[in-house]
Amino acid sequence: MILKRLQSRKTKHVTAVRDHVVQLHQKLSKKSLEISDLKGKELNSKVKEMQAIGNRMKQYRKHLNMILF
Repeated sequence: MILKRLQSRKTKHVTAVRDHVVQLHQKLSKKSLEISDLKGKELNSKVKEMQAIGNRMKQYRKHLNMILF
């Protein structure tokens, strides 16, 4: 029973993290569409935001790999 509960909590956590990664991916794709019209400082700030999102996605993927394997 304890093992079943633990596995259920793990599954819920993995599902939540995967959903969050998908949301970050959607955010990243929306920002990439906006980037074509920007220049100068605005462009640099958007690129930094996109890099931050990409870094978070890498961290979450690394976390999922540690949990699942």
